[in-house]
Amino acid sequence: MSEPKQLDKDQIMMALARAGYRSDNWSIADRKYAMATRGFVMGVFSGALWTFQAFFKVLNWTEEANDCDDFARLAATFAQILHFLTPDRPPATALAVGEFWYRTDEGSGHAINLAICGDEVVAYEPQKRYDVQLSDAEKDSGMLIRF
Repeated sequence: MSEPKQLDKDQIMMALARAGYRSDNWSIADRKYAMATRGFVMGVFSGALWTFQAFFKVLNWTEEANDCDDFARLAATFAQILHFLTPDRPPATALAVGEFWYRTDEGSGHAINLAICGDEVVAYEPQKRYDVQLSDAEKDSGMLIRF
């Protein structure tokens, strides 16, 4: 099995910018990231996230107490935990899965996850555990990008 491609902070920012994601508030915390795969995000990760949320009874949206920012924060952290527990992960890397807070086309604030998977950035809706397509206006309305 080939080792996952590694990215630095600048490459994370460039991948997101090429995909149209913008924000005045960027937080890229780690020096090196292992690139995720679409198969991992939509498969192993999604299934494990559902199991974890079901165990702790936090599958349902609750205004302010368990809403979109909480789902996105949990999903990004949980992805990193799975990465950390992977025996053959590249050493000294975080996983290229982060949070994106933005304004929807309807005008409300929302938070989802972004995963850098090869040449694509997967927009992942952690409340429903599927990928979503954002409009150009939504991508451009970023309030926070955090990896």
